[in-house]
Amino acid sequence: MIQFTVGTLPCMTTLGGALKHFGVSATLRRRIKHSGTCTCNGQVIGLQNFVHTGDTICISLPVRQAFAPEPLAFTRVYEDRHLLVINKPAGLLMHPTAGQRSGTLANAVSYYYITSNQHCAYHPVHRLDKNTSGLCMIAKNPYVQSLFDHAPNRYYKRLYLALSTGYFPTPTATVHSPVGRAENSIIKRCVCLDGQKAHTDFVRLAAADTYSLLQVSLHTGRTHQIRVHCSYLGFPLLGDDLYGGTHELLSRQALHAYAMLFIHPITHKEIRLFALPPADMQALITEAGWDSLLAALSFSN
Repeated sequence: MIQFTVGTLPCMTTLGGALKHFGVSATLRRRIKHSGTCTCNGQVIGLQNFVHTGDTICISLPVRQAFAPEPLAFTRVYEDRHLLVINKPAGLLMHPTAGQRSGTLANAVSYYYITSNQHCAYHPVHRLDKNTSGLCMIAKNPYVQSLFDHAPNRYYKRLYLALSTGYFPTPTATVHSPVGRAENSIIKRCVCLDGQKAHTDFVRLAAADTYSLLQVSLHTGRTHQIRVHCSYLGFPLLGDDLYGGTHELLSRQALHAYAMLFIHPITHKEIRLFALPPADMQALITEAGWDSLLAALSFSN
């Protein structure tokens, strides 16, 4: 449900205009027009009807449940009536594909909604690769998702931990290199002149001859961006054989979304969430003697 109070209006405004002003995307406004129920102060109205300052608007949309529910375990890190943040394990796809129709996070969340008596849908705010672990945000309705998708200035930051091959040579590094699809591949990406703008920041937390521990911050969200930029720098992730790493120390890419900071789009409260790295990455961090570094990590680094 979308609910808001109409603010000060400089001129006569329809409900459709008020929704646009309130940040509802054109796509969602079309859904509301064709299948939503709108009320103003408890009375049913249409998008073409005028609204006034102080009116209470409520929008209801039928829940689209497109994924078969499956009882797959996942860890909830944060939840309210608008958002669900989970700690995704490595090896779990975000949603079904042509080759895999079940056993995904979408199936697991659909099952959780049913068993917890929540009439919500699955709307990922961002996506993690199948073999990347860590914090993943799911909006419970399309409006909340649209507030993140269509408000680029809204404060929303994610930080990753990565283990790169070799001794990372500098304390910090910034990569502004466009990422696009590699030639003759539907999966692999590469740095290329005709790619999409991509910006990644790296902070070296610790380094040894065999591998280094990095904190990574994304400013754009291109497919495989961190993996591509690490490889581009000459320090591919451990376990990432697609981009030059090997499986000698790890069987999947050593990448974990460990921290998330955002201003809640509905409550406007600051939310800070953390998830420790999983056992495979933790074992290598412990072996190198870097456990104490994890406790000191923060968003100020």
